[in-house]
Amino acid sequence: MKRRLFLAVSLLVSLFVVPLISPVPAVQANPVGVYIFNTSLASNKGLGFCAPGVTKGCIESVTVDGVSLTPVQTVQQASFQIGGGLYGGPCQFIDTSVSQCEYPYMVILPIRPRTSAYLDDVVVNFRRQMVDHPTSSINAVIVNGSLQSFEPAAPGVRDVATIRAKSTEIHTASTGYCVGWVTEIDTCAIGEVGVQKSTNRLSMLLLPAMRSSVVPPDRVDDTCKQIDPTNKCYINLFDEKSRGGWVDTDASVFGLTSTDRFTGAAQLKIAGPHHKVPVNGVSELNQSYFRMFLPAAYLDASFGLTPTRANATSLPVKRTVGSGSTVPVTEYIPSAGGLLVASTGIGFSIPTMNVQRVLTVKRNQKVIATTLLKAAGVYQTLQLGKATVRINAKHGMKFSSRRYQFTKARTLVVVIRYRSTKTAVSERYLTVNVTQ
Repeated sequence: MKRRLFLAVSLLVSLFVVPLISPVPAVQANPVGVYIFNTSLASNKGLGFCAPGVTKGCIESVTVDGVSLTPVQTVQQASFQIGGGLYGGPCQFIDTSVSQCEYPYMVILPIRPRTSAYLDDVVVNFRRQMVDHPTSSINAVIVNGSLQSFEPAAPGVRDVATIRAKSTEIHTASTGYCVGWVTEIDTCAIGEVGVQKSTNRLSMLLLPAMRSSVVPPDRVDDTCKQIDPTNKCYINLFDEKSRGGWVDTDASVFGLTSTDRFTGAAQLKIAGPHHKVPVNGVSELNQSYFRMFLPAAYLDASFGLTPTRANATSLPVKRTVGSGSTVPVTEYIPSAGGLLVASTGIGFSIPTMNVQRVLTVKRNQKVIATTLLKAAGVYQTLQLGKATVRINAKHGMKFSSRRYQFTKARTLVVVIRYRSTKTAVSERYLTVNVTQ
């Protein structure tokens, strides 16, 4: 069955530390002009700075290396530009009604690029959509660059989200809408060798939360299968427990974060040229990084793990292309707030990064249903209805006294049927590794 990508987050620099909230630096006295270019897409409500009476999401302030950017009316007056838009679509948390979410996307760069310059300290304060619905939040972010800190915003908590990041070196071999965030990344033409190197372009996608591990079944008609955030045929389901989650990468193109509806894996599709922009006729292999910060509550709800129990065995990261996969070098960094998964050495052209739970048990060990449902990421669906664990007797799985037991040392797949809505039933496949 065809997989689909949905807006969310689930899921990326050289600094392998969990970013902490740090104070915004003092702004210099002389502001610099910035001009906003909005995309012409019909779903774009218009990205802009906040003004009296504005209730849609808006930019409260932006500083670059301590200098405040002030909106100007013409590009000739500007030293910087912000491109992107304020997009929308139906969404909800699992226990709320459907709402109209906003997905701000912005690219920040100088008008006259300085090829050797980096944006070392960019601080974006973004005001959330000013309605009381819980999904009027900025609880997750994807950064095409290096995220330094992130403070989310939600009704009753904080109205302005603060994202602090810096640019990094990005090699590009695509054009137009196939740079930065792309809704249909598989349609992008990516060259083999980079044609442009950017060190001063920073882009970010702001989201209501990370994508829930509960994925409603697809509609059958062709129109509703389009991978497009403006598609009104599906509702993005987010997980409120993911507040503060984020992803970052230096891949030149990134798609929609998603959750695999069958395995529960957190995913992000990225793209870029196989080789960097040539220097003196020589082109090095282009390898990228991918980092994902999973808040502790989300890690428990979607994978049944605590930050200290997550590792390459329990939560492996894979780079997949088609039916093949490789395992990148990955570091797991736990903290009180959650888990940072940091992978490096990722090759191209359009791989999918997967973070998937594998449950390891000893032979003849007995486990309760809650353990299986949490590991599969569907425990929270019990509020929608009963979940059923299918007994894989052929591969040594038994059930007695309300406990599941695995009698053969092997790797098997356990099928769990759960309620993805109150009226629909879906299947989740949990990989279980049984050891001696």
